[in-house]
Amino acid sequence: MTPFAGFGHQLRFVLRLDRVRGSVWFAAMIGVVLASALSVLSLYGTVAERQIYAQVATADAALKAIAGPGYGLAAAEPTEGAVVMNEVEMYTYVAFALMSVFMLVRHTRAEEDGDRAELVRAAPIGRLAPLAAAGTWVALLNVVIGIGLAIAMTVVGLPVAGSIAFAAAGVGLGLVFVGITAVTAQVASSARSARSTASATLGAFFILRAVGDIGSGRLSWLSPLGWAQSVRPYADERWWVLGLLLATAVALFGAAVTLSARRDLGAGILPQRPGRTEASPRLDGPLALALRLQRGSVIGWGVGMLISGYFLGLIADQADQLAENDAVAQILDQAGQGSITESYLATMMLMMAIIATGYTVSSMLRPRGEERDGRASPVLATPVGRRRWLFDHAAVAAGGTFLIMALCGLGAGIGYATSTGDAGQVLPLLASALTMVSPMLVLGAFAAALIGVRPGWSAIAWAGVAVVAVIGYLGETLNLPQWARDVSPFTHVPLVPAVPFDLLPVALLAAVTVALAGVAAVGISHRDIG
Repeated sequence: MTPFAGFGHQLRFVLRLDRVRGSVWFAAMIGVVLASALSVLSLYGTVAERQIYAQVATADAALKAIAGPGYGLAAAEPTEGAVVMNEVEMYTYVAFALMSVFMLVRHTRAEEDGDRAELVRAAPIGRLAPLAAAGTWVALLNVVIGIGLAIAMTVVGLPVAGSIAFAAAGVGLGLVFVGITAVTAQVASSARSARSTASATLGAFFILRAVGDIGSGRLSWLSPLGWAQSVRPYADERWWVLGLLLATAVALFGAAVTLSARRDLGAGILPQRPGRTEASPRLDGPLALALRLQRGSVIGWGVGMLISGYFLGLIADQADQLAENDAVAQILDQAGQGSITESYLATMMLMMAIIATGYTVSSMLRPRGEERDGRASPVLATPVGRRRWLFDHAAVAAGGTFLIMALCGLGAGIGYATSTGDAGQVLPLLASALTMVSPMLVLGAFAAALIGVRPGWSAIAWAGVAVVAVIGYLGETLNLPQWARDVSPFTHVPLVPAVPFDLLPVALLAAVTVALAGVAAVGISHRDIG
């Protein structure tokens, strides 16, 4: 039997498993980028507005670190495409990379951890067929999303060549991370380690690119993110850079195939560290176990939010220039009657909280994953009640949410103080960040209620995140009626420091959280586990 025997059957199997998940990734990425592009085009429709935008974006080092060097913005008359790229390019490329990481680990290392790969390999399937099928599927998904992205950008009126270059660069970066993740799946001894290593690699590449873009640009060429940006969509496209991305992807996947052929199924090239003969006292109880399982996620999100908050605070002194655009000023006015800088800080804190809700929901859904994979049953076989098991995970989700938002507010305050020399906004920004915890916990409690009552529907919690994101980011652009905006719990909290703190809406949201937690408690007590 050849190493790739059964490749076709394995590929069809993977496609069958991911028919819904792949569709969600496609719709989410195309939808978010398309909505963002339309929003940017409506905000910067004239040459004068784009010139003001370009002056701010190219003059501030912090903005370059976040978005990139801004290819095409230095022109006398910046094009719409150049402005759109500076707004959406980086997070789109990061989305391509993260999708590749999550999807490939799901069909390689995670299958081995769950012992499902062993059942597959018991059939007439070559040892390299599962990896090849997973890599092929994720690569195809990248290509399909890229095609959709190119069509969407063309439909909104942007040049065809630039749209193809933008999509091709995203696909190329996604393929590079297919290769990187394929390698980490062979080297690491668990799915969590493979995913964390690949994600940390993405973070390192982002930092290299950021430092390079602030400086001479040389360090950016050490990062695939820098390569993708160097394709320069809508700004004198450099097509040859796509060859660099493709060659790197092929080389990395070839290395992964070689490593896969030299390791045992279920093991990694790097051996797993031996555990202790007896459990540490710190693992005495379900709460300690839940914290141990989720500490990596909490640390990663905390560091990311601290850094993001710092950069947002660092550029707050540029808010006055951005507000010269009437549409931007209208968005900032929604935050309240404070100064433009305060409105900017409050609005950015809202946006960061919506992003961080991804942590809250994913953390709260962790017990569902433990239950589905059979790891909850051994815990519940001990003198641990179902409610305690669920609520200990909920406590980690709530505590982690509080911590990462506190770090975001602290980072924003430090960044603002660094750029202006005024430390007076540190405490107000910390208060602003912590105010956002209450609507985040509502969505987390919604996820817990789904786990308790209808665990098979728990993925619907992500629809809640999508709804609040659309309302928060695009509510003004889409001119949503007030009743639709009121669906989001974020609509009801005061946007400190633009407006004074108000305890009543926060208390009401806390009451909703408690009610949903009660639903979760009743549900988990009256259904079967697994």
